[in-house]
Amino acid sequence: MQVTELESKGLKKNFKIIVGADDIRTRTESELKEVGKTAKIDGFRAGQVPMKVLEKRYGKAVQADVIKQVINSSIGDIVSKNKFRPTYTPQVAVEDYKEGGELAFKVEMEIFPEVPELSFDGITLKRNIFEVAQSDIDDAAKRIAEQSPQFVALPENTKAQKGNIVKIDFKGSVDGEAFAGGSAENFDLELGSNQFIAGFEDQLIGKKSGDKCTVKVTFPEQYPSAQLAGKDAEFEVTVNSVQEAKTPEINEEFATSRGFANLTAFHEAIRSQLASEFDQVVRDQLKKQLFDILENKYTFDLPESMVEMEFKTIWERVKQSQAEGDESLQGKSDEELTEEYKQIARRRVTLGILLAEIGTRNKIQVSRDEISKAVMQQARQFPGQERKIFEFYQKNPDRLENLRGPILEEKSVDLILGKVKFDDAKLSISELIEVAKKELEGDASDEKPSKSEKSKTASKTKSKKKDSE
Repeated sequence: MQVTELESKGLKKNFKIIVGADDIRTRTESELKEVGKTAKIDGFRAGQVPMKVLEKRYGKAVQADVIKQVINSSIGDIVSKNKFRPTYTPQVAVEDYKEGGELAFKVEMEIFPEVPELSFDGITLKRNIFEVAQSDIDDAAKRIAEQSPQFVALPENTKAQKGNIVKIDFKGSVDGEAFAGGSAENFDLELGSNQFIAGFEDQLIGKKSGDKCTVKVTFPEQYPSAQLAGKDAEFEVTVNSVQEAKTPEINEEFATSRGFANLTAFHEAIRSQLASEFDQVVRDQLKKQLFDILENKYTFDLPESMVEMEFKTIWERVKQSQAEGDESLQGKSDEELTEEYKQIARRRVTLGILLAEIGTRNKIQVSRDEISKAVMQQARQFPGQERKIFEFYQKNPDRLENLRGPILEEKSVDLILGKVKFDDAKLSISELIEVAKKELEGDASDEKPSKSEKSKTASKTKSKKKDSE
């Protein structure tokens, strides 16, 4: 076998390989002999079939298989000899081959870079320490109670106001004809919620229990039902009762209604939930600092194929956000956005390689149990579709590798955090929230999320977990 390294740039390697005709012939004959041991051909005993007969019957198929073996083994030799780690399956282009002759082909591959020695000495991270105060628990309990209002019927002569709930019967018609979905009985409607067509709820303000009225509205031009879009409609409405939403008192009865043994257990569940959530906030802050340090401390060539794949994934999300009208992406050309998000892609690839290398050098393993837990965790994100998630991974076991990467990353981060030093600052939860909000506003994440993504994250952080369950 003759191997010639062609022009190579950075991590991209190109080789031309020539395998002699004798080598291919020897391998082919060897494979045909193996076939002949079990081949069943009329007029010949098993293992006694002449080579010429075998060549005529199986020659082309065996030769094709031999060519594949020669190519794969040749690439394996190059990879092993040079200690390469290809980032993707090497690309092969056969240049010349005729039956009975030599085989000439080119191989193109991209390899992982050589990562320098990794040391975490001298790294100090600012770590925010917090305690869950009783006031934090009380605030969270109050929010839960506000989200679980009790509806209390008001006196019969009470006029409905915005914010009240009216229990109504209604029958709708267009041009005197009833339409599908246009009627209901004992329907609870909060006035001012904009749950119904514009103008419907306003016409019920001031009505009392027992009142009957005709509500006139016009369906929007863009209404989903073409039969109703832009049409005038009338609803015959009977108000059965007017109710007021009241926040329940946080007591033993409220706690047991939420499924807890008592009020103390309810408070402890909230404490645990808040501690878990803000432990994650602190961890995210530490990871951000650590990733910034690692990115600046270690520089090496990046596999452009990996950068392009990462950029493509990010760019699809950017274009989707643009289509949804994300204001943070306005005023920038595609060229500017491309440059910005390619830098993000390069950062992510850099950190991915570093964390993978840390895992390899420290022999970090991902157990089957950890993979199973990740599948369960993902299934819980799709209530009612858990079985489909499980079946998907059963039918596509190769996709489990997509779950292995994040687990390995977190375990590598754990290893690093066990080696660095910390400068601790004690904060209240409210102070921690403010710090997190400022970090989000300053593009604190390694992906520089769009404003819409930031607002969702900030809102989630600010809520301190709306429900302890």
